[in-house]
Amino acid sequence: MNEFDPQVVLTILAFAGIGVTGITEMIKRFLKLDGALAYLVSFLVSGVATAFVLVQASTFAVLPMAIYTIIVFLEANGIYKFVRKPTA
Repeated sequence: MNEFDPQVVLTILAFAGIGVTGITEMIKRFLKLDGALAYLVSFLVSGVATAFVLVQASTFAVLPMAIYTIIVFLEANGIYKFVRKPTA
């Protein structure tokens, strides 16, 4: 698997019906997390969801898992937060 497939990202984001974003938000609210710890939980949820989907598709490999985990993490946390310009 040497190519990036946007469909895989969509499949991972839709993981478990409610999606990585929904699962992450539920965990963060239940544990009352914010800041860096909330991002760590989100990263872990993204990694587990990515691994699950890649194993189910029989395409698991470490490098694609790392790449997809980062992409899913950024998308689940609103990538716009990382690139938007501060307003005065």
